[in-house]
Amino acid sequence: MPVTKYSISGIKNGIPFFFYFKGIAMNHDQPIDLNKQAELMKKYVVFERKTRIKKLLIYTGYFRLSRYGKYLLSQSNIIKAKPNQDLLFEAYDFDVKLRKLFFDYVKKAEIQFKSHLVNGVSLKINDAVFYLDRQYYTPSKGENDKKKKESNRNFFNNNFFNNLKSQEKELRQNENKYPELKEYRNGGSRSRKKIPCWAAFSYFEFGTITNIYSFLKGDLRKSVLIYGYSKNNYGKEVTKHADTWLDAIRSLRNVCAHHNKLIGKTSSIVLPEFGEANILVTNTDLFSRMYALKKILNESDANQLKLDLDKLIKRAKFDVYLFDILPPDWQNRYNRINKL
Repeated sequence: MPVTKYSISGIKNGIPFFFYFKGIAMNHDQPIDLNKQAELMKKYVVFERKTRIKKLLIYTGYFRLSRYGKYLLSQSNIIKAKPNQDLLFEAYDFDVKLRKLFFDYVKKAEIQFKSHLVNGVSLKINDAVFYLDRQYYTPSKGENDKKKKESNRNFFNNNFFNNLKSQEKELRQNENKYPELKEYRNGGSRSRKKIPCWAAFSYFEFGTITNIYSFLKGDLRKSVLIYGYSKNNYGKEVTKHADTWLDAIRSLRNVCAHHNKLIGKTSSIVLPEFGEANILVTNTDLFSRMYALKKILNESDANQLKLDLDKLIKRAKFDVYLFDILPPDWQNRYNRINKL
């Protein structure tokens, strides 16, 4: 960071004074008006009149819209030209609809997995507040690598478990935010009880839920899968891979919920089940999120996702396959994904 010289002078109690010192120059980005934002969009897309671009900029903001422009410009070798504003609008419109569709299904996956986690564990050990008891967790996550093991333990002890207890306490104590939980406060019929998992998990963010699952002891992780899915012989590898599926769904949920660009987005690594590696094109693209969704969703919702996505692609003006948003044979690949 550059060093800049500063001076301050003035009069105090009738006596002139002068200070001279060195300081660190602060580098701040400056805000720009709408016309300048429209001009900057010309770095990415071709247009003559600013009217349409400015209308979309008012709605989206420059940073968000420029991500789409930058993405399309990076694909100019495919379209053999600098993208124009029509392509920008088509890409943005398709992305909005794509996020809406996937958000519907990540919500389904979240609700279903929360239910499996609640029932699979609480029924096995007959403990409604198991999530607040350290005995049911493996802080190291069973890692063999010394650094990973230590990192997991530090996160569990210094972050995750304390935050979990704080979240449960907040549900009981914050009367203004959670008036419906008054039974668990002073004077309530359950004032001496902790909030059971089936109630607490309804309020916890999906990231909290995925952490609870990832830190559970191995036999409890298996009980979740046995309760929610189709087999009775889930091994350690599957329970580990399920962590990556849940992370993928969580990251997809966050992109959709915060209205960020989804097309061309890469995210956390998805590990496929044994024998299914050739189904994926890459393990960080959008189709890998679909792989994770099909594993976690029930069969009916998983099948409906394919139908709804096919309809959206057929109606779109934006060419999904030209820009490698999904592989052209995604339906065939999707059909080959086995149920969990």
